[in-house]
Amino acid sequence: MSEGPFAVRAAQLTDRDPRALQPLPGAPGSNVDAPTVGLTGPVRPAVDAPTVGLTEPVRRVTPAISVCIAVRDRPELLVTSIRSVLSGTFDDFEIVVVDDGSTVPAQECLAAAGLLADQRIRLVRQKPSGISAARNTALRVARGRYITVLDSDDEFTEDGLARIQEFLTRTGAVWVYTDYEELVGNSARSISLPSYPTARRMLWSVLTRPRLPFKHSGMSIERELLLRLGGYDEKLPIKVDVELVLRALADGVHPAHLDRPVVRFHRHEGSISRRRIAGLSVWFQLISRYTRPRVPGLALVIKAVRASSEIGKWLVSALGR
Repeated sequence: MSEGPFAVRAAQLTDRDPRALQPLPGAPGSNVDAPTVGLTGPVRPAVDAPTVGLTEPVRRVTPAISVCIAVRDRPELLVTSIRSVLSGTFDDFEIVVVDDGSTVPAQECLAAAGLLADQRIRLVRQKPSGISAARNTALRVARGRYITVLDSDDEFTEDGLARIQEFLTRTGAVWVYTDYEELVGNSARSISLPSYPTARRMLWSVLTRPRLPFKHSGMSIERELLLRLGGYDEKLPIKVDVELVLRALADGVHPAHLDRPVVRFHRHEGSISRRRIAGLSVWFQLISRYTRPRVPGLALVIKAVRASSEIGKWLVSALGR
């Protein structure tokens, strides 16, 4: 594949390249001014550090929204996701793509789709580090006032970002979650999520509701707030979006609900978790960490409810196949 005029070699760094092991800005021995990899700018070191707290926040507040996509080995879906952003009615955005060690670098699928020339797309490639590390990398290099999460197999509706920006401006919210469309084969249905009067009420709903009362894809969070919270917990193998929301709710952050579907979620075999039973141990950790109930034994009751819910969903998925 010809690279053309674009300086994208930095996006191909691996753990065998010494430049991929540069320390973070602010870390001991660091002399790197900016860890971003611009698709059309000069070659710079790739990001390779798992801790958000070691870096200083980016001071520029432009563009308004950074759409952050973490991906591994989903080239066709990634292109569809990116095009859904580019074709929308809102234009004050950047797209930060973090390739978490895809077998075929995301750079190649973007080049084949003719997307490398778009300066709004910024690509970082890192060695496989997990979804939390990839999302934290996106958080480090994002420049927008708000971080809007988009899973690599989801799409925005044409007016999705515009609706989010209008809602943020009108309400002054610092954290927004939205309704979404669920697509299964040729059928689609709109999923309406509940609203909550307080952060505490939403916290209890997250812990006890069989179906999560939010969708992480499509969430928009003020970047400075997300940095203050510490980003995503890289010690957890799964349920990292749940932990982040619970941490924010426990800290008194009250997410606002935009009751319009702005993301299209494709439900397919790969998106149905096969780790529900393994995820129970993580759920139990989160329940113990975030309940702190006054009633003795309440945490055990919540764990029992959660266990029956997860086992039930696993059985439904298994029998459905």
